[in-house]
Amino acid sequence: MKSLPRIAGLAVVFLFLFAILALRLWSMQVAEGAAAAEYISDQSWIRVQTPAPRGDIRDRRGQLLVTSRFLPAVFVDRARVRPAERAELVQRLSGLLAVPPSEIDAMYEAAGINGRFQVATVDTDLAYQIAEQLRSLPGVSIVRVPERVYLSGDTLAHVVGHLGLPDQGDLEARPELDPNVRIGKLGVEGVYDEYLQGTPGEIAYRVNRRSEVLEETPEQPAVPGATVFLTIDLALQEVVERALEAGIDLANQVKEELRAEGKEVLNDAKRGAIVVLDVKTGAVLAMASYPDFDPQLFVSGIPGDVYAELRDQQAFLNLAVSGLYPPASTFKAVTYTAALADDIPLPDGVEGVDPARGRVNCDGKLELPGFDPGSPQRFLDWYYPRQLGWLDIHGAFEQSCNIFFYNVALGVWRNWKETPRENVIQDQARAIGFGAETGIDLTGEAAGIVPDRAYFEELKEFQLENPDAPARIDASRLDLPSPWLGGDLMNLAIGQGEMTATPLQVALAYASLANGGKVWRPHVVSQIRDVDGNIVFDAEPELIRDARIPPEVTASLLADMNRVVTRGTARRAFEGFGASLRNVGGKTGTGQTTPNKDNHAWFAGVAPLDDPQYAVVVLIEEGGSGGRIAAPVGRHILQYLMGIEPTPIVPGEAAD
Repeated sequence: MKSLPRIAGLAVVFLFLFAILALRLWSMQVAEGAAAAEYISDQSWIRVQTPAPRGDIRDRRGQLLVTSRFLPAVFVDRARVRPAERAELVQRLSGLLAVPPSEIDAMYEAAGINGRFQVATVDTDLAYQIAEQLRSLPGVSIVRVPERVYLSGDTLAHVVGHLGLPDQGDLEARPELDPNVRIGKLGVEGVYDEYLQGTPGEIAYRVNRRSEVLEETPEQPAVPGATVFLTIDLALQEVVERALEAGIDLANQVKEELRAEGKEVLNDAKRGAIVVLDVKTGAVLAMASYPDFDPQLFVSGIPGDVYAELRDQQAFLNLAVSGLYPPASTFKAVTYTAALADDIPLPDGVEGVDPARGRVNCDGKLELPGFDPGSPQRFLDWYYPRQLGWLDIHGAFEQSCNIFFYNVALGVWRNWKETPRENVIQDQARAIGFGAETGIDLTGEAAGIVPDRAYFEELKEFQLENPDAPARIDASRLDLPSPWLGGDLMNLAIGQGEMTATPLQVALAYASLANGGKVWRPHVVSQIRDVDGNIVFDAEPELIRDARIPPEVTASLLADMNRVVTRGTARRAFEGFGASLRNVGGKTGTGQTTPNKDNHAWFAGVAPLDDPQYAVVVLIEEGGSGGRIAAPVGRHILQYLMGIEPTPIVPGEAAD
């Protein structure tokens, strides 16, 4: 019983202590709560990203093409600027940087509350001058920022690409992007942007509502982007780009001569493209498109008038991968291969055709009275009224005789019409890369068209369902059982009609024809290494498909390509090539286009023939004759590839 008073005493003590604790809690939550909340809201942490330098871009030999340098830049941190200080700050910065106040105000608003934005890059002298005034420029700092430098200028512009601010589509696809930091928009800069952009650094600091910095954490440095190595050889690229411009100049020189002779010339040549592929891997060794542009213009924001002028010139269009043209007589290599590999018979009962001997009288015309209503019934060749005489497939390829290849298609039509074998030429074309995107690691690739019965049926159906849309086929065909006619197949056989392809597709096709049918995916990037030198991407050659061309057909084609440059339509263009001419081959082409345009000049070449390594394709848009204009350009490049000092680019023979 003596313990009861003690227990009662302890209870009183505990009650007293709990009362004090409760009183304190009430005081903190109620009496002092407002003051505490005000104190906390009076401070906040601001996190600011610092831009990372983009990774370098180098050629296949390690030559530096694109890099980043550091420049001083003027930044404004809104969290450190009181509202009352804004107007004066904007005016002072405008005077120091020669930037209109309205532009600085727009940047200020776009940055948002507590945002940080770059006003301009400055030179070292101006950076020092501004640094001396920072005490009177609230929220302003001088920061070293990376700036993109395109050391190769407009060389490789379409492959390298350029930078630009992310648009709405970019931001939706990649929410992590900073809308104020430029990203890759075209070419390698665009496709490999996530490798090149690096990881931003970060600075964090705590400020109160009076924009006073209370605490700052150590800076987390930015990590530079990875280094991209191209498959491109810069030395070869420079040869190719000079040759392309020389080819365009040559076309215009010849056009002036034709005008002086009173012959019709519709337009000057202004555009063109060249592709050089590694036959064994699909690596792009050189790729040029003209006109081009200087990617440096986009680093700080291209002026609107300059952009408009370049856009009007179509300078941003990479014709090598997005320009669609009828491949013309370069396509005869496909028809040739199908004729031999699939044993296509020449037609019986056609005047000037000897199916038993596999020969055609190349007299410049083909008469087909009563042939397939709706199709042409008279075909004239490029050399008409000259005559080349009776030629087999080898001589016809050498001299680019359309009449022979028309008859190959006519043999298909007469023997296999409306059967699966009707598409034997189209199947060969698609197997080696025509009619679909190649999958190259560049932006803006076009697919092209390999026309067949199904394609024309789709055109008919669309035209019937959309009578107000521009017509794609003649209205007279809409009443026929099928809009696909024998004349369409005959046009396809010489690379005309609805057939279209890019210079890259033609190069890929010739690479495949030269290596026996292996279609390697074209690529412009070989490897990517991170800042520590570790390989993070390695472009192993990727086999898309194997067309399995019989070895004897490949050997025959390569031999006849040599006949083209030694005795055929490219003979004059290849005069003076050198002793290694016996190991070089090619094919000329002259692409007929719309009535308001001149013909396009083509040349496709392969070397060395005893172990094919290079496929070279030249296109001069509205350049005229392939033998006269494109073949000399191709010869110049093949000389370089074969280790011969390239000779001047002069006109060749006016041949298809």
